[in-house]
Amino acid sequence: MWNKSISLPVKKKDPTINDNGIMMEETYEFIGGIPADFRDSTRDDEVLAKQNGYTADQVIEIMACNYSGESFLVDESTGEIYDIKRRYQKNKSMKVQLTCQMRERGKAQVGQWQG
Repeated sequence: MWNKSISLPVKKKDPTINDNGIMMEETYEFIGGIPADFRDSTRDDEVLAKQNGYTADQVIEIMACNYSGESFLVDESTGEIYDIKRRYQKNKSMKVQLTCQMRERGKAQVGQWQG
C-alpha cells in the first residue's frame, strides 16, 4: 500500500541574512515520515494537467488527515521537491490524491528541510 514517505511543510522559518547582508534561501519546518503511495500519472491526469498549463509528473496518495492545503512536498527517499497542482478526494474516502509537478532544480538542500 504505502511505498514511500513524504515531508510536508508546517511552518516557514524567518529569513536568515548572511554576513554580506544577503537574504539566504527560504527554509521551512517540516513534518516527516508521512506514509505515501507514489503512482505514475495516468493519461487522464496528463491531459488535464496539460489543459491547465502544468505537467503531471507524479500522483501521490496520502491519508487526508495529513494534508492541510500545503503547496509542495518533499520525497524523503530522493529529496525531490514536488509542487502540488491538484488535490482529489473521493466521497467519504480517507485518502487524498495529490497530482504533483517536479520542481525545476528541485532537490532539497541539507539544512533546507528537516524531516
